Amino acid sequence: MTRLRPTQPLLEVAVRTDPGRRRSRNEDWMLAADPCFLVSDGVGGYEAGDLASRAATGAFSEEFTAPATATLARIDAALEQARQRVAEIARGTERGAGCTLTGVIRIEHEGVPAWYVVNIGDSRVYLLRGSEFVQLTKDHSLREERLDGGLGGAVATPRNVITRALGSDDSRHDAWLLPIETGTRLLLCSDGLTTEVDDGQLRAVLSIGGRTDAVADELMRRALDAGGRDNVTLIVIDVVSGGVEPGSSDGPSAVDDGSDTTIEQTRPRRR
Repeated sequence: MTRLRPTQPLLEVAVRTDPGRRRSRNEDWMLAADPCFLVSDGVGGYEAGDLASRAATGAFSEEFTAPATATLARIDAALEQARQRVAEIARGTERGAGCTLTGVIRIEHEGVPAWYVVNIGDSRVYLLRGSEFVQLTKDHSLREERLDGGLGGAVATPRNVITRALGSDDSRHDAWLLPIETGTRLLLCSDGLTTEVDDGQLRAVLSIGGRTDAVADELMRRALDAGGRDNVTLIVIDVVSGGVEPGSSDGPSAVDDGSDTTIEQTRPRRR
């Protein structure tokens, strides 16, 4: 567990990653260094997924080498670098290379601390605010598209067929701003967690309270005990103080950065 306070707000963060029970190599990569908290998962079916996920998070690590409030321009620059680096890795393989990229970046918007939520692929960000449990991101997957379209048999569609990823033909990202509220808890994770642990269990563990280390350990334990069929990576973030007061914000707002690689069609879901 790490307590971070380079500036307000005060965050408490715990990070865990494990290759799982069935895989010898961990193709997940993460970054948990204020102001960036990101999870990247090497895409199945490609080569060099571990190199792709490491390159994607590395682009942000290099852009934000010292703790500081980010800007939209710097985030855009890091995203573009991530795209270019993963594409370069893909060009050097026979079957390509790709990865997801999901997480939150702390910025200041109109004088108010805010999370820049970003998503490409099917890793996820969840928010616990009081009794409200929200999946902030929307999976870029064939299953999700069929569910949205009301197509028959959508539930039976495999979850791991994703429609967007860095290194793929479609690497566009969803992005929006969410005020940082004191007392809230965030969970960032690869699908190795959500495949094994359903939303009901996630909500229960996150709601129990306790320090972020204990919560992260329990989530990892449940994922591995349920089979651990994939790599599992998770970041738990508590906003201890310094955020806006709970209930004083209007919720998420779309990021208009003028980029045609951003699609604003994702909205939080209550669980």
